[in-house]
Amino acid sequence: MVVVAATSCGSRLPAASAGAAERFYHAIELHDGAAACELLAPQTVHEVEQSEQAKCASAILDEDIPAGGAVVEARQYGTEAQARTGRDTAFLAEFDDGWKVVAAACTEQGQLPYDCKVKG
Repeated sequence: MVVVAATSCGSRLPAASAGAAERFYHAIELHDGAAACELLAPQTVHEVEQSEQAKCASAILDEDIPAGGAVVEARQYGTEAQARTGRDTAFLAEFDDGWKVVAAACTEQGQLPYDCKVKG
């Protein structure tokens, strides 16, 4: 198991998963639904479209995802990762074409699994 902790104190984040998470949150901040959806896992895109009955590019912007903010901590466990900003937690997985967000807008529930508004 590999654990990567990163801070945003001006240094470059070492994990590719953290970079994917930052690009996702930046796209949300810019209201660029198409760019945000490109960073979602395929099943997550499907779930977003089903829940909103709209194409991902418009539906993702209605999901109340806390926008912006740099990743302040990233933990990578093989092909899965968790990235935290100051306002949100996202979960990612590595696919053939890179790291993708599988869940976002996640809140910690103590001993229970995270509760995520966007998930696949």
